[in-house]
Amino acid sequence: AFQKKIDDYKKTADRYESEPETRDGKKELMVRAKAHEAARDHALRQDPWFDYGEGMLQIVIVLLSVSIIGSIPAFYLAGSALGVLGLLATLNGYLLLV
Repeated sequence: AFQKKIDDYKKTADRYESEPETRDGKKELMVRAKAHEAARDHALRQDPWFDYGEGMLQIVIVLLSVSIIGSIPAFYLAGSALGVLGLLATLNGYLLLV
């Protein structure tokens, strides 16, 4: 009776270590965890670029609105230039070129 219990516990421990059928063993979960960590690290590298792009594009909206209301061409040029930079920052968030 005790040997059967010991064997059952060993089977359970082996199943916890690796269970390829359901992919719930420790080894399989570690592989999945590493993949999730890689995705998280990639997203952490992308995040600041999206923030920079978002901030620049919000400033662009204000500058272009002021240029329209006040008929100030300098704000139009500054807004357009900043819009290009905001677009490039957002694009870099997707592609991570820099």
